[in-house]
Amino acid sequence: MRKPNYRRSSQARHGLVGMLVIVTMAAAVLIATLSLQRVTRQSQARRNQVKPQMALLLESAVGLAKVRLQANADYQGETWKIPAESGSLDLPAEIVIAVRPHDEQHDLKNIDIQVQLGDQTPRISRESLQLTLSLPSSEQNR
Repeated sequence: MRKPNYRRSSQARHGLVGMLVIVTMAAAVLIATLSLQRVTRQSQARRNQVKPQMALLLESAVGLAKVRLQANADYQGETWKIPAESGSLDLPAEIVIAVRPHDEQHDLKNIDIQVQLGDQTPRISRESLQLTLSLPSSEQNR
């Protein structure tokens, strides 16, 4: 009479469990990779959608700063808030314009512009621009 070989069935069971663990880990890595790719694609699409609005807001802020400086050489800047409305911006925006004297030349002004698009933390887009503008010739002689 032969004794049953429990050793072989125990090894087979351990091998099966090991294979199951490997397959499960591979599936988890695949799911995580696909999820990360999806999030990356959504983020890229959002950035591509926001880019033209940001460019227009920066351009508008530069134009506003130029007009205000032409009207008043002592213009120091302002904060400009634009609500999200249908037919205009998809997200609310805030533009901060800060004007300060140039360090070396009195006929120049340094302008810092910061644009924030969106008001909820994970989806806020920010851009900033620094430039130097000359005062109109009538203001330079003062």
